[in-house]
Amino acid sequence: MRSRKVSVALLAILMALPVLAAGCGGKSQTASSASAGGQPQAEAPKPPIKIAVVTSRSGAYEAWGTAELRGLEIGIEYATGGTNKVAGREIQLKVYDDQGKPEVGKAMAEQAITEWKADIIQGTVSSGIATQIIPVIDQYRKIFMVEPAAADNITGKDFSKYVFRTGSSTSQDALAGALGATKLGHRIAQLAPDYQWGHDSANAWAALMKPAGAEVLDTVFAPQDTTDFTPYFQKLLAMKPDVLVVSWSGANSAKLFQQAGEQGVYEKVKVTGGIADFASMKQMGAKAAGMTGMVKYFYALPKTEANDYLVKRHKEKWGGELPDLFTGGGMAAGIAIVEGLKKTGGDADGDKLVAAMEGMTFKGPKGDYTFRKEDHQALQVMYVVELAMQPGFDFPTPKLIKELTPQETAPPIANKK
Repeated sequence: MRSRKVSVALLAILMALPVLAAGCGGKSQTASSASAGGQPQAEAPKPPIKIAVVTSRSGAYEAWGTAELRGLEIGIEYATGGTNKVAGREIQLKVYDDQGKPEVGKAMAEQAITEWKADIIQGTVSSGIATQIIPVIDQYRKIFMVEPAAADNITGKDFSKYVFRTGSSTSQDALAGALGATKLGHRIAQLAPDYQWGHDSANAWAALMKPAGAEVLDTVFAPQDTTDFTPYFQKLLAMKPDVLVVSWSGANSAKLFQQAGEQGVYEKVKVTGGIADFASMKQMGAKAAGMTGMVKYFYALPKTEANDYLVKRHKEKWGGELPDLFTGGGMAAGIAIVEGLKKTGGDADGDKLVAAMEGMTFKGPKGDYTFRKEDHQALQVMYVVELAMQPGFDFPTPKLIKELTPQETAPPIANKK
């Protein structure tokens, strides 16, 4: 009789176990590991990482904005192994046209952050526009990856901890080119555009050429929208310089060099400065062969895995076209963003990215780039070149004279914050 009572009690306990399980965690186990059909549920998709590209898609800087954007896309593709994802988060790009106008660029950056909910801002061609964007990203604590705007104030007096620049600064350009200029002659005059970058560039070159023993004459500043450079060339040649340093930015650079050739400037004075894009080199023509200067990037100079990828993919994506002056910088910006995100596990929070990227070294198209902790300027390789007629081109293109290390062209630290 006792055995029968025990059996009944044991049966009652066994029948109650499923009910107890349902009330003591069975529900959460089912929700986390299986769907109603008994299959594991798919993990909810992670939100995308949104990068707003504020750059020129119209106006005087449209070609340079296009080159920057193409490089950025390829850089992200390269750094993510073709997935365009970091830590399972898709990278989305949205392009905002700043029209080459500072007030428009500032408005576009704010719109990208407040309406599209951008995590990161990348851009822009114009230093004036970049300067206007800095207060916006500072307010919202968003990373601003600057490329190719070059004015020193961006990583100097207008510095924000949220600004990182992969593009070379005006001082880096000057360091690469000034020594070569002083070797061409003693009396040196300059031609530059009449806005902040132009004044920064002229001052930076002068500050480096004077200690090297050069007599630096006046700088002639011309409006950015100049189409006839004749009066400016006349004023410069009247100074009787041995060397003319040309620092120019914008669509009219092609006209500047074309007119220099037409007016015999190359025969009357040795011309040097920053070597611009393919359009400018074409306009310079064969008469510019022998001109020396510095260049930030030219597709044939770097011997790196990243640059090989850039050249190959650029030709595949855009009908055989070669990467241009600012395409390499765009790629560097894309790689830098991805590498920073890898370090944070895909977290695009501005402060976390600052901590991850300060002092970060990454491999880009020109080799190693390092974000200096003090001002977030990327130290990088620069090139001293001579324009020469080379196979495959009917105009002179850069031929390497010397590759300068990141340390050789490290600019002064101008950030006082």
